[in-house]
Formats: sequence, structure tokens, C-alpha cells
Amino acid sequence: EIRRPERCELTDQLRDRLQSLMERLLTPHRTPRFGAVNIHEVLERVRSLILAETPSMVLRRDYDVSLPEIRADAEQLIQATLNIARNAVQAMHGNGHGHGQGEIVFRTRVARQITLESRRYQLGMRVEIIDNGPGIPDEIRDQIFYPLVSGREGGSGLGLAVAQTLIAQNHGTIDCESRPGHTVFSI
Repeated sequence: EIRRPERCELTDQLRDRLQSLMERLLTPHRTPRFGAVNIHEVLERVRSLILAETPSMVLRRDYDVSLPEIRADAEQLIQATLNIARNAVQAMHGNGHGHGQGEIVFRTRVARQITLESRRYQLGMRVEIIDNGPGIPDEIRDQIFYPLVSGREGGSGLGLAVAQTLIAQNHGTIDCESRPGHTVFSI
């Protein structure tokens, strides 16, 4: 019983250190470098990286080529979408979808009447990353953007938290809908 208060104190110290580490990891090391960005060039870069890592993955494009350039940080958008796509690949490979059946679709569309950062816009852009994997487990679905929450063994639980931070820094939002065979991350 004497050791119990010491354990609580040690646990508190560890929790504080982990929280500090998480804040450092999730806070980008530089401010965004905004410039003109073609979202399809961002997605093509992510697509080529995923294909290089997982040649068996089927990656489809469903682009609205009429979309104009946006003001954003291209490298941050690449990192955010790459984190999402890698999660999809890992989910499919870890659940028997890794033998040529796994498919990811990169879709772009015009979004009408959207609210971003408490401001209403008549037009915006929606990027969807869609996979046909097993879906996100119900028990973590509401927490997937929290640090250290992972649906796979050995996962760090940082990819989606970082993606959300980067998308927010580029004045966007991210959300997810998921069921077995159909998961959609919308930016």
C-alpha cells in the first residue's frame, strides 16, 4: 500500500511526458507555405507513393478535372492524404484484402453550400479517399482522430491525428463514414 501513491505519481509523470510528446509530434514543425495547388497533382503524388509501396493495390481515379487550383500547402496535403491512404492499405492487408482485391478510389468533386471555420461558402472542394476494406471497428469509430487510437496491432495511432491537424492548418475539415466494404474519408 505504501507503493501505491508512488505508482500514481509515476503514472502521472509518464502521462504528462506522453502528452507533451504527443503535442510536439502533432504540432507541425513549420507554418504552412500557402501557394497555388492543383489537388490532382497532390493525389497523383500520393497514388504513385502507394503504388511504389504496394504494387498489388488497385488505385482508381475519379476526378472532376474542372476544379480550380486552391491556396494550400501542397506538402502538407500530400502528407495528410498519404496517411489516410496508407491506413486503408494497412487495414486491407491486415484483413485478407491484400491479394489484389483491395481498392482505393481518389475522388474529387465540387462541394456546394459548405461551412468551414464558421464561414459559409457557396462553393468548395471535396476530396474523398474511399476503400473497400473491412471498415473501422465500431469501438473506435468515434475516436479515430485522437492520438494513440489505432485499429490495428502495432499501429501508432498518429496517422489520422496528424492528417486532421494538417488539413485544419490548410483551412479544411476531415470526417469519415465507415462500414465493412466501404470506408470514406472526406476532406
